[in-house]
Formats: sequence, C-alpha cells, structure tokens
Amino acid sequence: MEEDEERLSKTFWEVELRKLNDGLPKAKRPLAVLLREEHPSYKNLNNEDISLDKKELMDIARLVPKEKMGEVSLPFVIIKESGSKKGVYLIQGNESERKIINSVLKRAQDNRFIYLPEILELSKKYPSLIVFGFQF
Repeated sequence: MEEDEERLSKTFWEVELRKLNDGLPKAKRPLAVLLREEHPSYKNLNNEDISLDKKELMDIARLVPKEKMGEVSLPFVIIKESGSKKGVYLIQGNESERKIINSVLKRAQDNRFIYLPEILELSKKYPSLIVFGFQF
C-alpha cells in the first residue's frame, strides 16, 4: 500500500513538473539567426510560438564578441532546482551564455548561480529573453 502511494505521488509530481516546464523552449535558437528574422521567436514545449523582442536581442548582441556569436542561443534558461537553497537558481547554458548574463549583472563571468534579486533585475532588462524552469 505504501509503495502504491509513493508511486502515485511520484507520478503526480512528474505530471505537475511537466506542466510547469511547458514554457521552456523545445530548442534554443542561435542569436545570429534570431537577429536576421523580422519576427524572432522560438517554440516552447507546449508547441506555442513565443516572440522575442528585437531590441532586446540587439542589446544582447552588443555584449557578444563576433567570434562568439555562433555560441549564444536564446532564450536564456534559469532553473530552480528542488535541492537548492531558497532564492538560488541555476543559469542553464554554455559558458558564453553565462558570461552574457553575468556581464549584464556586472559580476564574475564564471558564476553559474543567480539569486532572486538578480533575476528581477535581469527580467526587467530582458523580459522576453528569459524563461524559467523547475528541476527535481
């Protein structure tokens, strides 16, 4: 009986987690490609087209060295891990993407974690370029 309850509870949380993460991108898209599009967007896991603000893309592009342009894909993904402390989130992405976020926040370039006040600052500057997910 207890095993059934645990299995049911686990299944419930997996379903709920998938719903919470429906806003995550199916695939991130290269910044260089997005800049060439008239109406830049990506598809989320719910198969919806999500628009990205062209001005925000151009602002971010100014922070990226030409030789690194192909390494940056959007949207930026910020993950809340279940085991992390309150207010601590993970920047999911490659080194170039983390460097951009850290540069915007004027802090150490190799930082993989981001804190709630910084998320608020980042979301005010680039609301269309940030997406949040949850991980157990």
